[in-house]
Amino acid sequence: MSRNPRHPASPDPAPHRFDLDQIHPLLPQLIDSLGDAVLVVDGQQRVVAANRRYVEVFGRGDAPIVGRICDEAIRCPERSSGVPRDHCAMCDTVALREPTRRLRVVPDHTGAQRRWEGTFSPVRDASNAVTHVVEVWRDVSERSDLESQLSHSERLASLGVLAAGVAHEINNPLAGILAGVESLERTLVKEAGEDPRTREAADLLRVLERETRRIRDITDKLMLLAQPHSDAADWVDLNRAAGDTLHLLRYQMHGQGVAAVELFEADLPHLWGTEIGLRSVCMNLIMNAVQAMPTGGTLTVRTSQLGKASVAMEIADTGPGIAPQHFERIWDPFFTTKPTGQGTGLGLSITQRVVTRLGGTIRAENRKDGGARFIMELPIGGPGGPALG
Repeated sequence: MSRNPRHPASPDPAPHRFDLDQIHPLLPQLIDSLGDAVLVVDGQQRVVAANRRYVEVFGRGDAPIVGRICDEAIRCPERSSGVPRDHCAMCDTVALREPTRRLRVVPDHTGAQRRWEGTFSPVRDASNAVTHVVEVWRDVSERSDLESQLSHSERLASLGVLAAGVAHEINNPLAGILAGVESLERTLVKEAGEDPRTREAADLLRVLERETRRIRDITDKLMLLAQPHSDAADWVDLNRAAGDTLHLLRYQMHGQGVAAVELFEADLPHLWGTEIGLRSVCMNLIMNAVQAMPTGGTLTVRTSQLGKASVAMEIADTGPGIAPQHFERIWDPFFTTKPTGQGTGLGLSITQRVVTRLGGTIRAENRKDGGARFIMELPIGGPGGPALG
């Protein structure tokens, strides 16, 4: 019986891999085209290579970089963010021989605060010793901003649920108190006659009634501010939004000795926009003005109509004003002049974005007689709003 000769088995297909000979000449252009900032440092902290993005962001002008000690040749993100030398992530990577990751807030070449995510990857030789470290820095400012806004929105939603529950628990006994006060007041008014003690009691009941209604009004306004609102646009009363915000902050202003001046134009046209957006703008701007006067001052909130198509709101304080070097940065996410833990640096950034979405503009300036002024102008019709007659 004849047999067919056995054919040798076909070799397995070679795994896909880069042709290093072909790609080697392209490596500089490939690394330079990356949107991330890349730096290669050897074990003695000398710069071996840096791509174009890294030089643009962290370079020191036209000074040469390659061959120099890293924190002398570049504006090291670690040094720029105030990290002590003995906590340098690159040095930790060499010592630990493991990749490390850092998040840093570093000013860019314009001085604006940016949030960066850095990864430090060790390159080992045959003996497992770290010969180089590859640093890759990615600008995550926009992502962090969106995450912070989402977290802020979630906290507001939780606050809305809490406020609704608290208001319900408060309003029920308030209704009973108010009914009793009104009943006593009617009885005493009928029987007051010439008895001064009875008239005094009636006057006291009127005060109690007024203050009870004020408490109920405050809980209603807190719910209006904190509860989630529909994103659907509608006609919004700017005077009411600003007035409610001042009412909510009245206790804080009284404690700081801040006097509020309301200069609201009568019959101000309503705006086409979102209630939650406009109220958040009022809260951020007015709260900033109040916080700028910790030892007292005057807060002035003015609304006015600009022609037939726009309205304006001006919020002025008598605080220290805005430092000249901060004017270009106050709208940047995470930029704040407040002490650590007292501000996220997102209020004005979010405010600017909301105003822009409403089709308006906002600017800041220092007043001649001291303090700062924020001026917001908004179209009455808003973006995509109904046509005005």
